[in-house]
Amino acid sequence: MDTFDKLLEFQKELLQSQLKIIYRHQKQSPQFKKQPKRTSKLEIVENILASSDQPLHVSKIIRIAKNDYNVILERDSIVSALVKKIKAGVRFVRVAPNTFAIKK
Repeated sequence: MDTFDKLLEFQKELLQSQLKIIYRHQKQSPQFKKQPKRTSKLEIVENILASSDQPLHVSKIIRIAKNDYNVILERDSIVSALVKKIKAGVRFVRVAPNTFAIKK
């Protein structure tokens, strides 16, 4: 290895060290902190049903989501997701047409 190659290797290691320090400080900076996890619409429905002491009709679930969570739920999408979970035997039960509750 000649002097020029040694110089290039030195510069490379120096720059890599500087980048490591920059990355470490970026991770500590508040603007690079991870954003809080978003709540899915199905989680919102689950929260609504869990806080209710009785099964709720899908239209009431949509109304509560709009008022309490400021989220607009599409009826067909929510019913489809709930039915898929019910068929899989997970999280929810159907007590009447378009009326759902948390699985106990």
